[in-house]
Amino acid sequence: MSHPLLERHLKRSTLKPLYLFYGDEEFLMLRALERLGKALTGPDGEAPVKVVLEAQEIGLPEFLAQARMTPLWGAGQLLVLRRVETYPAKPLKAVLDYLDHPAPRARVVLLAPGLKARDLAKNAVWSRLQQEEAALGFFHLKEGELQQWLTREAQAQGKTLTLAGAQRLVDMVGDNLSELASELEKLTLFAGPEKTLTPNLVSQLASHSRTYNIFALVDALGESGAQKRLSALAHLLDLGEPPARILVMLARQLRLLLRLKDSPAGAPPEALARALEVPPGIVKKLAKQAARFTTPTLQTHLRRLHQTDRQLKTSMGNPRLWLEWCLLQMGPG
Repeated sequence: MSHPLLERHLKRSTLKPLYLFYGDEEFLMLRALERLGKALTGPDGEAPVKVVLEAQEIGLPEFLAQARMTPLWGAGQLLVLRRVETYPAKPLKAVLDYLDHPAPRARVVLLAPGLKARDLAKNAVWSRLQQEEAALGFFHLKEGELQQWLTREAQAQGKTLTLAGAQRLVDMVGDNLSELASELEKLTLFAGPEKTLTPNLVSQLASHSRTYNIFALVDALGESGAQKRLSALAHLLDLGEPPARILVMLARQLRLLLRLKDSPAGAPPEALARALEVPPGIVKKLAKQAARFTTPTLQTHLRRLHQTDRQLKTSMGNPRLWLEWCLLQMGPG
């Protein structure tokens, strides 16, 4: 499933000559684009000629002119232009001219990740596309929607993912759809012939997952004693996780804890989740961690991470030893 409107157009063979894909969930946007490309592939397996350009590289009228240069043979063209929301209003009128006389063997997709739903009615071009069911919005999924999305993804791969299993996966990975899709694919392979993906299977996958072990490491920051921190670090390094990425994830976690501690007292988890851009389930974990740290301690830990990053970039020493030295000093307090 890509987007309900696109799926309906494909089912009824009523594809639009030009689509606007907008919204803050670029993963779903690219998934729909992939779906469209497959649908345009000819019966002989020949894919359409694909042209992908950035708005800063070409003017909109010149880009749309390329759609009229489609070869007379083959599966036609699929032309994709990124960041069209950066164009001023005047060049956008070229879209209206194109809609009145579209190229017969080309499909055009305009990508606008910075465009919001409320912006459509303010612009004559976007408003017309919306009226013609050619403006498709792709938005960040809420926590409840994440579980439903995961169960549908698993079903498409021939598996049944329980809602509890989906929740466990979200708790492990977070709400990044690209990472969730990657971990789900690993999970289906890990399950083998087993048709049902349970929370237990999700937990078993944890020891094989870089994404989960990053979270295990940052969770261990809030526990006294360094053994779990060092163990999670060793596992990540054994899996091939770059030291620089480990530092980035640790710094992100500390900044989240600082932002949480600065949040208004009594704020509901849903509001905190929106402010921190994490699932509500992650907010609960963060709240437990934040209670184990003072603000000065977190700030000191951030400075220590910065110092370690500088040492990794300038020192000839073993990166693992520098990371271990850093984690030994980063407990609660």
